[in-house]
Amino acid sequence: MTKYILHPISKEYRPELNGLRALAVILVLFYHLDFEWMKGGFLGVDVFLVISGYFISKNILFSLQKGTFTFYGFYTKRIRRLFPALICTLIIVVVVGYFMFTPFNYERLGISTIFSSLSLSNFFFWSESGYFNLDGPSKPLLHMWSLSLEEQFYLFWPLVLVTLYKYIKNHLLGIIAILILASLLLCEFHFSTDPEAVFFLIPFRMFEFLLGASCIWLERFALKNNKYLLELLFLIGLSLIVISAVEFNSFTSMPGWLSLVPCVGAMFIIYGGKAPFMSWTLKNKTVELIGKSSYSIYLIHWPLIVYYRYWTLIELNLIHKISLGLISVVLGLFMWHFIENTFRYRKLKTTKRDPVWYVIPALIIGISVASGMVWQSEGVPSRYTDELYMPKEEILANREMYFDEYREKGTLLDGKPNKGHIMVMGNSHSIDLIFALRQNGLDSKITALKTLGKCYNFGESYIENAVETCNQIREQNLKDENWDVVDGIYLHDNWPDWDAEGFNRIIKRIRKVSVAPIFVFGPKMTYNNQIPEIVRLTKSLVPDTINQKAKRFARKVFKLRINDSLKKEFLKPYYAKQNVYLIDMLQLQGGEDLNSFEIISRRNLKFLYFDNSHFTRQGSKEFGVKMKHQYPFLFNVKSLKKKYPI
Repeated sequence: MTKYILHPISKEYRPELNGLRALAVILVLFYHLDFEWMKGGFLGVDVFLVISGYFISKNILFSLQKGTFTFYGFYTKRIRRLFPALICTLIIVVVVGYFMFTPFNYERLGISTIFSSLSLSNFFFWSESGYFNLDGPSKPLLHMWSLSLEEQFYLFWPLVLVTLYKYIKNHLLGIIAILILASLLLCEFHFSTDPEAVFFLIPFRMFEFLLGASCIWLERFALKNNKYLLELLFLIGLSLIVISAVEFNSFTSMPGWLSLVPCVGAMFIIYGGKAPFMSWTLKNKTVELIGKSSYSIYLIHWPLIVYYRYWTLIELNLIHKISLGLISVVLGLFMWHFIENTFRYRKLKTTKRDPVWYVIPALIIGISVASGMVWQSEGVPSRYTDELYMPKEEILANREMYFDEYREKGTLLDGKPNKGHIMVMGNSHSIDLIFALRQNGLDSKITALKTLGKCYNFGESYIENAVETCNQIREQNLKDENWDVVDGIYLHDNWPDWDAEGFNRIIKRIRKVSVAPIFVFGPKMTYNNQIPEIVRLTKSLVPDTINQKAKRFARKVFKLRINDSLKKEFLKPYYAKQNVYLIDMLQLQGGEDLNSFEIISRRNLKFLYFDNSHFTRQGSKEFGVKMKHQYPFLFNVKSLKKKYPI
């Protein structure tokens, strides 16, 4: 008699799990289409990982029990299942990018294609995450990070599982439980210090795969004769996933303990999937078909959305979202039927001469070489005239300029000890102010104290998991030795949000360490899209035309709301008594009518921004000219001390 680890493992077809795949891909699709009521749709990826952990582990254990498992057979099936559709998607994305992307973005696409073809894109996008990283809307392969995670899991988990089965199979569940706990604890310990690594890398995601694997042991407790409990489990599982998708958002601390909500929901559906009534929601033919094609839908939907947004540079309305969603499903169904199924279900050969072992590597090498040429050519710049795009060197030089200043945090940036001393505090946008001052004759030295983009009010967090970090940075800044010798304090960031109470708290804290006049620089104009892309879309070399067309991409309503709130707040006598004053940056940029904002200089056709919110060196210089004309005392400490005596 065969000795099973728990019970005979069945490979019966379960249509409700294809329905669960359908739910997962629909959640991701809704999230990427920016439906306001689906801010947590990204957790569809977490559900996918649970499903993958369940199926892969179950298939391996089934084959081990039958004595038929071979690594060759397993990896051949995985290659046939995953790579044809993946390669097809990569080819489409690279070809379309040639006709759409500016050289800088096309070069980045070339690199990301190489990493995606090698199942390493999660490492690439992890390395790209940070302050001056271009947004997802210019990354058509950003979604490949999760597929790389799965492919890495498929690569090493069979080796681990087979080894454990061979030597300590009776303790498999206990080992899996320990690994789940270890992965979760890793998430919790590292999230506050390196949330990007926690998001992208497999050690921090391993618990989700293993929660799926643990469902195999749950199936030992069959509930076939308790249909009411099955119905309840299925309903609870479905509710946990849907409620999480609605209530969670991008600020939710995930992955981590909260990930257990949708993951346990997926486990309940896997376990209670045979509920006679409730399971119909995931078993009907339409949902099942979407589930079967979910991999192809996932592959194609994000490039489609990215390229549509990139080419039109418009905010998606409901019609756009529905249309893009339907097109994604149709294209996914097409690719599933003609690409996935064609390669997946061809009769497998039993020798290592199966075509996938040389055709797929050859295609991957070909794509990597072609993408490498795109990378090495710096995005094939010959496709554009020089005036229509910001060269890569200029973008990188401007980024490096900011990083150089950040490295100088807390030090004297200008050494003129007899001329006065200015303190500048804020996030990366305060560097715009520093360059505006330094390029227009500031006669004093500067101490720069930085905060983070996820902190507002110059030291408080609007993101739950960053509260501790922001508090630490604020306290470190307030302990700086230069506070008691400064002649003026300049505060500026991008004002992602603000509240009067929190703002007053930081003013009071500053007043405990310095009596110098405080100048609060309000928000400057930022844009919904990268400035080089807006310029590309205008197809004009006339600055006034470019600047006029750029207005529809400006975040004017949001910035004016913040600015008006600040102006109203500063009407209170309290601020003048505290020697605290507001500088209206929007008025400096846009004129009295707030209608003259520029992204391209009218004087020399140079870019004034290098992304969607940070000034180029030229942008800082031209803004500084306007600021010096209206507020000359900000550049001369002697005049400042005379106008605002302590």
